[in-house]
Amino acid sequence: MALERIQEDPKNCLHCGKALKRKRFGDRLEDMTAFTRRKFCSLACANSRKHPKHWGTYHLRAKKFKKDACEACDYRKALQVHHVDQNPENNDPTNLQTLCKHCHDFWHTTARRLGKTVAGRMPSLV
Repeated sequence: MALERIQEDPKNCLHCGKALKRKRFGDRLEDMTAFTRRKFCSLACANSRKHPKHWGTYHLRAKKFKKDACEACDYRKALQVHHVDQNPENNDPTNLQTLCKHCHDFWHTTARRLGKTVAGRMPSLV
């Protein structure tokens, strides 16, 4: 006796909008849990950096403005890009500051503790 196929909710690719269907591997269907986690129709869409709703896209674009050392403490490892106005979509070079992970975490934690919604630009410590 054959099992009944589980009907999945209609889903669309986050990049191209194409309807997602469960993949076939020979005569077997893709596992339902794997299908529910899938957000893109193909690897080409998943690897695309053109999708504006993906938060990582903005951070990847900001990385090209990263400097060689932390602007606060001059540390040269674990560098991150800090958005001064807290808006990851705003990748204007005047809005970006290169901070090491330690300074970046400290700056956001201090701002949260003081009740500020925007951390702003961290001053130089050297």
